[in-house]
Amino acid sequence: MTTPAPGPRHAYRYVGLPELRATVRPGTEGHAIRSPADLDAWMTERGPAEATEPFTYVVGHDGLPRPAPRRSEHVACAGGRDVLGAGGIAFGHIPS
Repeated sequence: MTTPAPGPRHAYRYVGLPELRATVRPGTEGHAIRSPADLDAWMTERGPAEATEPFTYVVGHDGLPRPAPRRSEHVACAGGRDVLGAGGIAFGHIPS
């Protein structure tokens, strides 16, 4: 993985329903991915069926992507904190 570029970053705050933000609990945020091995281990934990689906993700202030199961709300994936980015993502293996 690469180190995030230094410099100013624009943070995005949650602007959705207050009821959704109120459901955020500690420990529900997405898993920080620091290396390809982190991603591989996290994907293995998901199991084959879930691993083929897209995931919700956010990028935290530390520049690390944090994927979470597909049906997760972005605000929960972020642990209620501001993010640098958010969206959906899918992963696949490239044959060698």
